[in-house]
Amino acid sequence: MIADSSETMGVVAGILAVCAVYGTFGIVCAVMAPGRGRGAVGWFFIGVATQCLGIVLLLVLPNLKEEEAKQRRREEDQRRLREQLKKERQIADERHGLHRVRLDVHDRALGLDTTPAEAAAQLPDAPPPLPALPAQPAPPPEPQWYHAQGGTRQGPVPRTQLRTLWHAGQLDGDTLVWRQGMADWAPFASVREQILDPADLRPDATKDTP
Repeated sequence: MIADSSETMGVVAGILAVCAVYGTFGIVCAVMAPGRGRGAVGWFFIGVATQCLGIVLLLVLPNLKEEEAKQRRREEDQRRLREQLKKERQIADERHGLHRVRLDVHDRALGLDTTPAEAAAQLPDAPPPLPALPAQPAPPPEPQWYHAQGGTRQGPVPRTQLRTLWHAGQLDGDTLVWRQGMADWAPFASVREQILDPADLRPDATKDTP
């Protein structure tokens, strides 16, 4: 009987020790949980069931209390920004109203209307509209060329047509050509850089066969 009683006491003591260990982990988790924005009761049972793992999970999971604080700060910042923007708009509207009143008084005194059509949609401190761009000058006219053919003057024709005649073999290097600005007639070969394209001036360039 004494042996059985001692064995029973040992089993009970072991069970109590295990419960004490589990309870300790549960209490630790329950104490830590509120500081991280989580429920103490739920984390007590998690600590009892998982022991060290419960503490590790509690430390690894996001701190809900800090997250809520950050969210409140963001909301507060957004609220302040909205209020600031509202105040700035109110001030701008007040300035615009005063500016309109001064303009109306000025117009009535002078009998003029200096308000642009779109002024109502603009703030008084907005920059004035850009001036109209000046008209672009027209490009200079393409020079017209004359060429001698069979003892008679032909033209005027543009440079591109003179180039076409050269490719067709109707002009050669000795053909006399002239345009406004030249002192006298000159052989085609002496002014070909002004008439032909760069590709035509390559050594391997050939005329088209008519």
